[in-house]
Amino acid sequence: MKRVRIPRKMGVVAVLLSVVMGLVWQLTPLQAIVAIASLSDPDKLATLGERGANPRLNKIVFWMHESFDRGGSPEAAVEWAQRLNGESGLRAELVHDSLMRNWKIARELGLLTSENLDKLKRGNAAEVTYGPYAGESVEIDHIVPFSIAPEVGNELANLEMLPRTVNRKKSDKVTDRQVDYAEKLQEAGLLSEGTLEKVRQRLGK
Repeated sequence: MKRVRIPRKMGVVAVLLSVVMGLVWQLTPLQAIVAIASLSDPDKLATLGERGANPRLNKIVFWMHESFDRGGSPEAAVEWAQRLNGESGLRAELVHDSLMRNWKIARELGLLTSENLDKLKRGNAAEVTYGPYAGESVEIDHIVPFSIAPEVGNELANLEMLPRTVNRKKSDKVTDRQVDYAEKLQEAGLLSEGTLEKVRQRLGK
């Protein structure tokens, strides 16, 4: 078979293009957007085992920071990731708001130090460095308790970072917040009517 020669100029253009694309990948929020899209893909989340989304939330917070660190907006990164996944509607809004809330929590608790970022990137628990809970590890809480609503156990919309003490104190208690949130999850098609009723019955107990 006759070997096809690539003109030298075309070879140079290909190399330059490769270098430019590499710089775009490394220096812009593009890599963060793609990573968040993969980690938050609803189809992938649906295949995870029990509490399998917990480390994914840690990783997403890391990539939100990476977007910020590369001159982008964490909120825009989440929105572009959702576009890549074809997400829209109330579920997408709940996930968006949840991720932004966790980004805020991570900043307030001082989870974005270099040591913590290494942990978050691997999906591991970060350590609080600011405020009264400094020194405690951060756990992933289910806003609507897992014991009552395991069907939303891997829904990013239902996950929230909390200092260990706060999470253990909360346990599976149900307050007005949990009921209100369960109603939103049910409206988004994520929670059955039967489970919503169980949440309502646990209010104040």
